Amino acid sequence: MTNFIKLFKERFILSKKNIYFLIHLSSGALAFSTFFLRLILVNWYVLEKTNSSFLVGILGSIPILLQPLSSPLGGKFADKYSRKFVLFVTRIIEATSFLILAIFINLDISPLWSIAILSAFIGFSGGIGGPSWRNMLVDILGLENVAKGNAITELSNGIVNSIIPALAALLLTIFTVSQLYWSLPIISYFSAIMILILVLKMPPQKLLENNEESSMKDSFKYVINNSEIRPIIILGATTLLWGITQPLIPVYCRDFLNLDGTGYSLVTSANFLGTMFGSIILIIFGTRLATGKLLSFYVSMFALFSYLFFSLQNSILAGFSLFLSGGFITIWIANVFTLLQTLPEEKYMGRVVAFFFTMFGLIGIGFILGGFFGDLIGINITILISCIFIVSLHLLVLMTSKSYRKLKL
Repeated sequence: MTNFIKLFKERFILSKKNIYFLIHLSSGALAFSTFFLRLILVNWYVLEKTNSSFLVGILGSIPILLQPLSSPLGGKFADKYSRKFVLFVTRIIEATSFLILAIFINLDISPLWSIAILSAFIGFSGGIGGPSWRNMLVDILGLENVAKGNAITELSNGIVNSIIPALAALLLTIFTVSQLYWSLPIISYFSAIMILILVLKMPPQKLLENNEESSMKDSFKYVINNSEIRPIIILGATTLLWGITQPLIPVYCRDFLNLDGTGYSLVTSANFLGTMFGSIILIIFGTRLATGKLLSFYVSMFALFSYLFFSLQNSILAGFSLFLSGGFITIWIANVFTLLQTLPEEKYMGRVVAFFFTMFGLIGIGFILGGFFGDLIGINITILISCIFIVSLHLLVLMTSKSYRKLKL
């Protein structure tokens, strides 16, 4: 811990660059919190309205399903235009969409259709802004510090998102779920204002002159032909398992752990505490954790503890399993982003990261599959099959890709 504090002081304090980083960090944490807060509110609201885990999965998944459609465009924008301006515009779109959604929910104007339509705007906007947000770390910190930047970003997200569910649990004893929808636009507009500060104060990013010559088709060929990047993108399918679990968590908490909305929010916060724990491990060990074999180990542990969560009847032990699964998936995601920001040529960096963002669309598919098969064959069997599939995919890539086995920074 002493080394961590010393490293944090040396690298991230007392310079204009690090002030920009802290603003970016705070804005990202707020924006990230709206994703999970929306998930909590939509999951519980739809479950109470319809009593259908399938509809929970459908409506909860819309932003993530649509994000891959716009992520390639976002990657091109991140390579070609000012990333901070692209991010500011998308944050304003998201905040305004949340505002309209809160109005419609509280006035009871076709609430389920409102969730569906406005979630589409949120997903499309997030897909465009995602690559710019992640690659602004390179603009601010430089390539040599991007691994630590990713780790601290995940830690910041974990801190905020561990507070949000617990705060939501407290607020649910005071306000209704519908009233809490007002918190989404408030948080989003604060996030956008922070990015506006960067737009006005941060030096212009260096734009590569030859970006016009590099099409999305060329970028796709580059990813496919790169023996180190290709298996990482393929294993982005891991996000499918995370998506499958999400519509099933509130159902399991209510029907098997006998928790109400407040209890569900508290159990969910354990996942974000795990995110914080994983981020601290990342900061301490740095790029030593970014190897192909270790990436697959993290996913195997994530699958194991995800399955344990849906097998336990004790809410404390279940929460601890969610804590560990959150830690392992955080370490995996942060290292994947670090590798994808470090391995490619600079002119392809935005679009390579965007290709990974497109894999986040599998989260949305996972929402639908989780809700559908959870109703059809049961929660436990659904999770077991999903875990076996993801772990088997990693084993297959490990056995067939020498470059992935030897991959390290």
